Amino acid sequence: MYIPPQLRRREWRRFYAGFILGAIAGYVLFVFMNDQLHEHFEEENIQLSSDLSALEAKYEGLLDSEKEADKEKKQVLTIQEVQPNFSNAKELQIDKLTQHQLSSMVKDQLQSITGENIEDIAQQSDLIISTVENKSFEVEDFKYKLTVERLIITTQVTLLLSISLDS
Repeated sequence: MYIPPQLRRREWRRFYAGFILGAIAGYVLFVFMNDQLHEHFEEENIQLSSDLSALEAKYEGLLDSEKEADKEKKQVLTIQEVQPNFSNAKELQIDKLTQHQLSSMVKDQLQSITGENIEDIAQQSDLIISTVENKSFEVEDFKYKLTVERLIITTQVTLLLSISLDS
């Protein structure tokens, strides 16, 4: 078998042996460093996933407490709607369009009470009555005066109104 002249000399054998040993040492060092980094990233991943699960649990707790607060808020009864009804609209032969316009004007006049607590509005029922009765409503060149016959305060404020022409 033929042996090249570079391997016959001792210096070249040392060079090739050093090259092979350096490659092996470099590979071992690379594997060691890669393992260390992988272990570090795995620990960080575990820490971050535990932090994430803790934050998700905290978020769910906050959502649950918000839902409970909404339920409690809904339990406190509030005014949802104002519903005016007219007692003598047929007797005065007032058409549906005029009734609708008068109804919307009354709702606009009392829109500030929607969403308020029923107990507070019940204490201010005289103010609601005077607000409606002290204003004359104009529809198609006719002025109408409304008188409150009955006021029912629940989640829906129902006003039974009597219509009269205002001159």
